Parts: sequence; C-alpha cells; structure tokens
Amino acid sequence: MFSTKRNSQSDAAEEPKNAVWESLIADLSDDTYGGDESDDNETLPAAGPAVHNDVLPLPLMVSGFAVDEMEQAKPINSLSLNKTHSNGLLFGNKLSFIDSTSSSTHSSRQPDANEFATKATALNYPAMLRDWINYHAENTPATVNYMGKKMDRDYCLLATKVALSLSKKLGRQFETEESRLCIECKDITVDNVVVTNAQDVDAKFSESNGVQQISTSNNSERRQILALGLILYELFTQGSLPPPSFSQPFPSSGGLSFASSLRISDDERGDRVDDNKSAETAQFPRRQRRRCDEGKEKSVATMLQLAGVPSSLCRLVSDMLSNRDDAEFGSLFQYDKSAFCFTDVILDLEQKAEKPVDFLWDTVRLSAKPTIRNKLYFREKELDQGIALAERATYYPRGRMNVEEDEIRLREDSLTKQEVLLITGHSGSGKSSLVKELIGQLAKNGWDYLHCKFDQVARRKPLSTITSAFDHLFSSLLTKEKTQESFSLESIRASILQSLDEESLSILFQFIPKLRRVMTIDDSLQQQFDFMFDACDMIASKCRMHQWFYLLLTSISRDTPVLLSLDDLHWADTASLDLITFIVDEMGANIAEDASNAESTNLFIVGTFRSNEIENSKGLQNCLQHIQGCCNVSVTEMAVQDLSSSDVNLMISEALCYSQRLTRSLADIVFQKTTGNPFFVKEFLHDLTVENLLVYSFSQRTWEWNEDLIESRTISDGVAEILIRKLMRLPKDQLLGLTMLSCFGSEVSLEVLNLVKNSYGHLDIMQSLDCVAQAGLVKRTDEKYCFVHDMILHSAQAAVDENERNSMMKGLLQTLVVRTSGNCDDAILFIIVDLISRIGSCRIHGAESRLLYANLNLTAATKAIQAADFASASTCIECGISLLDQGHWERSYRLSLELFTHSALAEWAQGNTERMTKSIDEVFNNAKSFDDKLRAAEIKLDYEGMTGTNLFEANAFGFHVLEQLGVNLPSSPENEVIVQELLDTKQRLSGLSKSSLKSLPIMSDLKKIQTMAILENVMIRCYQSQSKYFPIIAIRMVRITLQYGSSKYSAVAFAAIALSFVTVFGDFTGGSALARMGLSLLDVHNNRLLPDVHALTYGAVILWKDPIQSVLPHLLDGYRIAEKSGYIGSTGHACAMFYSYRAFFSGSELSSLGKEVALFMRKSERDKRKVMSLSFLPISKGISYIGGSTTSQDTNDFIEEEDMDQFNNNHEFAVCECFLVVKLCCDVVFRRFDALKSIARKYIDCRANGIAQYVNIHRYFYGGLVSLHFYRENRDQFWLDRATHAISMMETWAAESVWNFENKLYLLQAEYHYAFDEMEDAATKYRLAIESSQKHRFVHEEAVACEQAAAFHMEMGNKDLADELMKRALKCYQAWGAEKKVDLLLEMMK
Repeated sequence: MFSTKRNSQSDAAEEPKNAVWESLIADLSDDTYGGDESDDNETLPAAGPAVHNDVLPLPLMVSGFAVDEMEQAKPINSLSLNKTHSNGLLFGNKLSFIDSTSSSTHSSRQPDANEFATKATALNYPAMLRDWINYHAENTPATVNYMGKKMDRDYCLLATKVALSLSKKLGRQFETEESRLCIECKDITVDNVVVTNAQDVDAKFSESNGVQQISTSNNSERRQILALGLILYELFTQGSLPPPSFSQPFPSSGGLSFASSLRISDDERGDRVDDNKSAETAQFPRRQRRRCDEGKEKSVATMLQLAGVPSSLCRLVSDMLSNRDDAEFGSLFQYDKSAFCFTDVILDLEQKAEKPVDFLWDTVRLSAKPTIRNKLYFREKELDQGIALAERATYYPRGRMNVEEDEIRLREDSLTKQEVLLITGHSGSGKSSLVKELIGQLAKNGWDYLHCKFDQVARRKPLSTITSAFDHLFSSLLTKEKTQESFSLESIRASILQSLDEESLSILFQFIPKLRRVMTIDDSLQQQFDFMFDACDMIASKCRMHQWFYLLLTSISRDTPVLLSLDDLHWADTASLDLITFIVDEMGANIAEDASNAESTNLFIVGTFRSNEIENSKGLQNCLQHIQGCCNVSVTEMAVQDLSSSDVNLMISEALCYSQRLTRSLADIVFQKTTGNPFFVKEFLHDLTVENLLVYSFSQRTWEWNEDLIESRTISDGVAEILIRKLMRLPKDQLLGLTMLSCFGSEVSLEVLNLVKNSYGHLDIMQSLDCVAQAGLVKRTDEKYCFVHDMILHSAQAAVDENERNSMMKGLLQTLVVRTSGNCDDAILFIIVDLISRIGSCRIHGAESRLLYANLNLTAATKAIQAADFASASTCIECGISLLDQGHWERSYRLSLELFTHSALAEWAQGNTERMTKSIDEVFNNAKSFDDKLRAAEIKLDYEGMTGTNLFEANAFGFHVLEQLGVNLPSSPENEVIVQELLDTKQRLSGLSKSSLKSLPIMSDLKKIQTMAILENVMIRCYQSQSKYFPIIAIRMVRITLQYGSSKYSAVAFAAIALSFVTVFGDFTGGSALARMGLSLLDVHNNRLLPDVHALTYGAVILWKDPIQSVLPHLLDGYRIAEKSGYIGSTGHACAMFYSYRAFFSGSELSSLGKEVALFMRKSERDKRKVMSLSFLPISKGISYIGGSTTSQDTNDFIEEEDMDQFNNNHEFAVCECFLVVKLCCDVVFRRFDALKSIARKYIDCRANGIAQYVNIHRYFYGGLVSLHFYRENRDQFWLDRATHAISMMETWAAESVWNFENKLYLLQAEYHYAFDEMEDAATKYRLAIESSQKHRFVHEEAVACEQAAAFHMEMGNKDLADELMKRALKCYQAWGAEKKVDLLLEMMK
C-alpha cells in the first residue's frame, strides 16, 4: 500500500515487515524484448528493432491480487539489475524507486538536459515506465505524413496491454471490501510504474506502518481512474505531458484543484454518482446524438489526436480525465460518458487488446451500417453441453484407434443409452446457429453430419428433407475420396452391403441418387443393383422403408461418428416424424449390454423446435412423447433463452466496432424493444440505420444515435413489422422476385427457377434474386436459392395480399405444367401438386384443367405411397378427389377408382379406420367388376388380419374373396373331408423330389399370383384362429403350384401342407421331409418370404423330430432377415414369437431371453400387429414372474381367467392357449396348484379342430402334472382321464423324438405311479426323468423333476435324499435364471 506519510530518515532502519511502498508493476508480454530465460546468469541482451506484426503474440498473464501477499512482502528500496529475481526475471542496471515525499510529482518535474541527450539503444527489464516509453519513442516513433501523425501500430498494441495491466491491478482494490483503497491517488504516477518481463506478473504494495484504510472522499475509484488517465495520456502520446491544468498535485485531504480551462456547459452537467455504484446501475439523463468527446473535454481528445493516438484511445483517455467526484466539483464536471468505473475501463481495454483491428486501430469503415458478426453469442455453455453429449454418444472400436484399453473399457461402460438433444426456444433465439456451430466443432473432430431443415410452406417430395441430407453427405464423401488419397469409401461400402440387400439398395437409389455413385464402382455392379420398384407387391410398407433408412444410417456411422441434425421439427411432415421416431426407437432398443456390440450407439441426434409452436403440431407431440418413452434413450432438453442486456450490449458493440461502455445506453433501449432476441436485435439495428436514428460519422469516427426517438418507437408486431417495412423499401422487381420465391417455400432449386424465371411479365426472377441476395435476405448456392431465415419468408408472403399471391401461384403452376408437359421428375411433380393444394380446388376452373390436376395428384399419391409417406399421399388424394365433378364415376371411372382405392390404402396405413371404410365402400358400391374391387378387398383383409379385431369375421370375408376368385372351399369342412383331401394331395406329391419341384415352371398368370397372395393371407388368419380351413387352404395353394407353376408363395404352401400332415395324420417323418423339400424353393425365388417358411417349417414342423434347441437359430434368422429386407409382416413377427416360446420351454436363460422378448414385443406394437403383441404378452409376463426377485411386485394373478375367456370368445384360440400354457408352467414351478383348478378344468382339454400347435406339448406336460396332483388329492376321475390322455400323447411323441419328449414322459409316469402308490416304480421314473432332462439340456425341467422327486422322497421319509434333490433343484433354477424361485427355495431351506 502507498502511504500518505513517510519518514525518509528511517528508511535504513526499517524492519523487514515494514517495507517501503513498491512501484505499481505493469505486465507486458513482449517476445520482442525477451531473452534466453534458460540462462539465469546472463543479463538481457539489448533489444533490436521492433518487430511489426498485425497482432503481436503478447498474452496477458495477470495473476490474482491478494492482500496477504502484500502483507508478507519484504521491504525493498531498489531493484538490483545484476541479479536474477526469485521469480525468474532478469535485472539489468540498478533502478531506484522515487520517494513520493522527496520527489516532486511528474507534472512539476523538469527533465534533465542530459536525460535524452543520447538515443536509447537497449532496454533492460524490469524498467521504469518512463524509460520504457522513451525507449519506444526512439525506436518506434509515430509516423508523419500529409494526414498528420499516426502512432505505430505495434507500439499502440503494446501500450494498450500495459494500460490494461495497470487497470486490472488498480481495479482489484474495488472488487471486495477487504481490498478497497490500498493506494493513494497521489502515488499513481508514471514515475511509480515498472514494466516487467512477460514471464511473471505481479504488483506488490507495502506500507511502512502496515496496511491502512484511506479516506474514501480523497481516494475514490473515480479519482484513481483520473490519476490512471494521466498516466495513459503520457503512455499513448509517447512521453508528452498532460496539459498543465491536469498537473496539480493530489492533496492528502480535501478536494482536488483544477484549472478553469476545463469547462463543461450547463446543459451537459449530470447528477452526482455514488462512488460505490457500478456503471451498470448508474442512471444519467440521456442526451440526443451524444458523442463521447463532446464538451470542453474535446480539447484533450484533440491533443491526443494531434499526437497520432487512435480515436478509440482518445475517447477512452478523454472520458477518464472527465471524472470529478469530489463534493466541490462533482456536479460540474460529471457527464454521461465518463469512465468512472474500473470495470468499464478494463472491459474497454480488453476489447482493444483482443481485437485491435475492430476496436483499437483507426480502421477505415467502408459502410455506415452495423455489421453483425457471424458468430454465436453467449452460447458457450450450451455448446459445451452439446459437445459433451456427442462424446457420450460415440464409442472407440477396438483396433480402429490408438486408444488405451482402460479408456476403451471406460468408454464402453458408459454406453448404456442413445443420446438425443432437443433444443427449444422462440423464433430467432439462435437455435439453428447453435446447431451449426455444434456441427462445425464436431466436423473438425472428424464427424460426419446429416443436416435436415424442415419447411413450413411447401409440401415437397416424400422424405425429401432427410434424403437430401443423405445425398449431401454422400456427395461430400465422394469429393473427399477424390481429393484425399488417404481416404477411401471401401469400409462404408462394405458396411452398407453387409446391412442391406440388393432390392433395398435399388429402392434407396431412387431416393438418394448419390448413394448409387457410392455403391457402384463399375457398370456391371450398377446393373446388378438396378432393380425396379415392385408396385404390385401391395405397398412398400412404412416399416420396411424405415428399416432400410435405419440400416443405412447405422452402416455409415459404424466407423465414423455421425451427427443427425433435425432443424425446425415443428414443421416436419408426418412421414419424417415417423421415420425419426423409428430410428430413435431402434437405436435405443439395439444398444447391447455387451460393449462389443455398442457400435449402434455411434450416432448423436439433435433436434430443434419452437417451444411456442409445439401445440400446433400434434405429430411432433406424439413423436416427442414416444422418444421420451423409448428404452435406452437419454433425452436432454436444452432451452435457448434470449440474450441478456449485457449480451445485447456486446453484440451491438461488436456490430458497431464501438466500446461496450459507449454502446450501453443504446443496448438498453434495444434490449427493451427486442427482449434480447438475437434475430430481432440484428434487424432492429439495421432498421435504425435506415431510419437515420443510428448514424456513423466518418469525420469523427463515432456513432451517433437519438435515444429519445429510438425509445419512442413502437413495434406492435415485433420483428415481422420491421421485416415487412424492410421488404417494402426494396425495388419493385426485387420485391416481386422475393414474393415469387416465397410461393415455393423456404428454398427452391435453380432447375425450377429456370423453368419459371420469365413467367411473370418481363421479370427475370434470377436476376432479381441475385440483387436480393446482396441485401442478405436470401442465399444462393450452386443448386438453389433459400431464405436466410424463415421469418423473412413469412414477411415476403405478407408483403402482398392474398388475391395477388394466389394469382402469382396460378401463373407459376401453369408455367410449370406447360413447360414440363406432364413429364417431370418427382421433385417438380410435388411442387406442382403443392401449388394446386394451396390454390384450392374452388379457384381452379375448367373441366380439362381440373381433370389434369386430379391426375397429377394421383401420380404424386402413388409415389408417396411407394415412399411410405402415407400422410402426403392422403393429402394428394384428398385434393384430387376435390377436383372431381359430380358424376365423376361415369365420366372419369378409372381415375375415380384409382383415387378411392389409393385413399383406402393411405388411410389404412395411418390407422384412419373410418375414412378407410368410407373409401372401400365407395369402391364396392361403384366398381363395375370384382377385379376392380380386388385391391380394396386386399386392403380390408390386411387391416382386419393386422388388428385382429375379429378373426372369425376376417376369415369369412376372406372366404368370400377367394370364392370370387374361383377358389372353391367347403362350406363346413368335416374331419372326413379334410382327411380325404389331404390323402389325395399326399398321393400327388408321392413321386415329387427336390429337383423336380425346383424345375417347375415359374408362375406367370398374374391373377393366379394374386390368388396365391390372398390364400396365404387368409391361411395365416386361420392358423391364428385354429380354424379347420387351414389345411384346406394349404391344399389349394399346393394344387395351384403344381398346375400353374411355382411362385414366391409356393414354399409357404409346402410348409403349411407339411404342418397339416403332422397335425392331422401324426406323420412327423413325412411332414418334416415335405417341409425340407419346400425349403428348396427358396433357391428358386428370392428370400422375401423366407420368414414365412421358417416360421412354419422350423417353428411348427421340424421340431417334432429335431432337438428343439436346434431350431432356435433358424427362427431367429428368419426374424432378422425379415428386419433386414423390411418385409417383417406378420410372419416375421411370428418367427420371433415362435422363437420366444421355444426358447422359454427349452430352458434358455431367462434374463437374456426377457430382453429379447421385450424387444420383439415393442416392435410388434410399433408395427401395429395386435395379434402378435398379444401373443408376446403371456411369455413376457411369465419370464418376469419367474425371473423376477421376491422384492418385485406380486404377480399372483398375472394371467386373469377373464382375459382368457375374452380371447376364447373372439376365436383367438392361439393367444388363449399361450396364456394357458404359460400359467400352467409358472404355477407348477411355484407349486401353486390351487390357483390353477378353475382355469385348468375349463381349458385343459385339447380342441378337436384338426390343427394343433407345438405349444400343445407343454399344455399336455404341465396339464398332466396338475391333473395327477389333483387326482392324488381327491381321486376325481376327470383329472385321471386328462392325465392318462397326456401320458398317451407323450408316449406317441417320444417315439418320434426321444430328445424332446423322453424326460417329460418319465416325469408324468413318475407322478402317475406316485398317485397309485407304486412307490418303487415312481422312484425309478423320477430318477430317469432327472437324468434325461440333464442329458437333453432341459435345465428348467430338470429343476421341476428334482423338486417333484424331493417332495416324493420327503413323504417316503428319505430326508437326506430329499435335501440333496432340493439342492440340485436350486442349482438348476439358478442356471435357468429363475431368481424369484431361487429366493423362495433359499428361504424355505433355512
């Protein structure tokens, strides 16, 4: 601390703790004057000529200022120049500090005549500031030309950094109460400042009598700023002394005395400001067109300007010297631009030091308009959070990167969820800018990205926003492969080929043209993938298309992380939202617990939407709700708020290249008007310049604004009002071009504009848009024009009235239709139908035009259906139907038929049952033949079969359709009829071999192919309802195949007839052989129906002969192939369902199986497969019931009898039987026989319906155990009859497959002997059952057998054997994963 009193005679006798005051040390990082710091014994060499750089590498390294350091400082009277300072600084010649009591102030000091006699040739550090100034004055003097003096830029920047360091040292005094007022104003002089080397920064103050508190009135913050301003005056003028009026000494008490030459006019006086208040809270009367150098202080600024000091520094120093805070002169000399706070001074100098081009040097402005920087303002926290989430979403594949094993393991352990970031905020808040900055940051780290920006106005080609993003990515990858030798697309190609088959690629090529270039290296490969889309195959289902896009996305993100950016989701179309939901759902569901399979998580999804518009988008609400409920998905919501007042001030400061201290008053008004919305701020500033309320003075290099007029402006409609006013100032042709562009939406391709560029009079729209692009309203690329912000688009639409806009759209529509002659690509087609829809059918006149436009809508709807964009298809069809006149079924029959048939299809796909039914009825009531009704009938069949609302009625309708197609079915098939037809078919197939079956001709009759498709559809419903028509329909399909040739449905027919032989005749050997023969047809036809064949062959036929464990991989392959190809359908889910039940009853580990079943069930619900979802429900509950812990929720009634009654009444016998079998198994495992009595008595009987499922085996097995238990209790003949029949059936099956049935037969026989007190035989059968179960790997049935045997031996008195068997049962249950059962056994055994 500086002292107010000093005894010079006691200097030599001072104790170390009473150090003399030390000089204020300024930090200056100057490599120009640095030396070799590694040698501590050498003095610093003489400095050479100054190096002139635009930006010098002089980072400020200011350490914290602590009071305890000052108190512990040792006294020093001088600096030794021949020793090395303890902190590493090198010292040269000895420089003594100037005693403030014995030396005069700098203003009265007369320089020695010899002081500047010789030119300084070297400067050693630490150096007194005056010496430092003199040295640079000699070596880097100001230049002089016809425009006057100009300070050297290098010295200007160095001096600014010296000033910044001084300001920070002094400013620390006022940060806290403890550190306030440690230095007296009178000691803040040039002679008391030392410039140190760049490597250490320190400022130490000491007091001879300890730290003292100095009078606030004599040593306020404003007084110290005034004192610092005097130093800066001399620093920036390179040694020129301030005017004499500023050179009066600071007294130790009382007020300051100033010369009368500093005068402030009366109208420029301001109110006195409290010393303790910061500049942020101070309030001053606003003045009109105030400049920082206005008033009599202008003379100081003028003197600085004459010395060549940049105008920005002139303003700062002048404002610092305007501080008067004493009672006598406070109200006289205060004015509204005074720099009276160190926070402002530091902020001002920091801007100048960090950005000298903008804020320090006198850079010539080429425009008098604000320049908003293309940067992200005050979103660092959000950006860091986004980058952190991106890192969590990636993984380190082993072998691909040089990463330590521990780091890989740590990364893999954290991969438990798919990361999704949702950014919300109001329009113009900077959501898109934040995403673009995030994309840029991740791209630097090797990320690829897909940027999708949705449009509110235009309805474009289905999924065009997403497919365009893929196209852009593949285009950039192709360019990268050409320009970078080290980069290759081979790994991406291999990954895509591994995930997608040929057909799926051929269809994706139509949506993503650049994908074809990535995948086709030569012409032969291109032909290999060049398949046409099969429009006759019903539809390219939504699930199928979504699966292809999902597999494509995971393929490209396997080796390189990918950012999927979804901007403006509130405007996303339904098809895109459905696809996004599917991708997120699949990503989360497929995150494997095993880290080696974590590559599916190498994707980061970011979406943005307006928080105030989500209520208007029901589709987005459903999408977000579904995503937030997805398993293994972590959703992070980030709300982007508007800027604060200080943020707006920085934004305006950088836009004007003007200090924040000077722009604060303007920023406060702008913030009040715009509430801190970044886009609004930008447009408001531009509007102020246009209205001459914000003016730049080129002569004074200052900005001027009228605060009162700006504050009085009212903006009722926010930024829209400003934008419309801005557009109305444009020339007429430019406004017209902009309005025409808005008719197409947020963007339009150059191809479209070339078609319509001269459609509106003589206006060249391309030339007009180029002019608008220069104004920053639109942006042009090599492919398109686009609005820079959607608010400009809306303003362009609002700039003309509705009638004029409709007239303009009609002109554009007619031009496009005429110039494309109806033969246009898909993108232009959807632009045309979008214009038709927005114009409206009521404004389109002329029968010919209406008919043409209806046909165009039908064409667009067909393409939308092929893209699984059923919402767009529905919109196009609705528009097309509205263009039909009365009597259209007579005059436009074929068009009407196609429109209503497509309408039924589109509405069915969206679940709009009522509208679908109306369209189907319209077709049935007006179609002229059944062939014309057939497609509508197929839609109804698919709908009823998928939903499973009433399978009996669905079958009846299917039989009616088959009858119309000429397929004769018995009205009520009796068992004798079924047996006879099966025998006839068996005879016809007796001489058929695999080779002769494969050599059958390919079916070419389209009607027969269509009949085979409907037969398969109806047959699946019959299987689900256990209808006797199942074998009849299988027979019809085989006969059509033998007569008309094989089709893709023939393999399914042979699998179905094989199942009929098994269930009706019990011919397991013949049925298995026939099923294997049907598999050979998959080699002839594509494997699209492989899941159908696998479901019946491996899920219901072959397992009667082969070990049940051997069929599980085939069933799982069928499901995975269905997923990969996209043809998952009912049979794809059937493969998963068969796999789940077969795995459960073969003893698969419950924990892993439970996760698989949950995934299968969720996907069946997603695909709206109601029957399949219900079939998964009992097995899911059973796994949870047995595998759950005793602490989980009690599920004693997890299967209700009322539910089974309902399924039985709805003829959903397969679902009913699944519930029964699972309940029997679970209650036998937990020995809860009493809970089974009612259900078992009602449903345990087998159905004599001509068809049985494999699940019946377990009904016989567990039902037989239950029956024998009840018979042993009450000797009811009902139970004995059921048990005897179960044993008989098991004996029959065990003769066919010892592996699958032997252990079950032994256990039933053991229980039977036990019931009749045949104890020795029972003990033998129990032992055989346990051994057979272990041998054939049925661990769960081994556990049941051990527990049943233990109960038997316990009753026989063999406690030791019973205990041993219970321990073995416990071990088997543990291996099975029956955690709840294990807990109960452990508790019982205690």
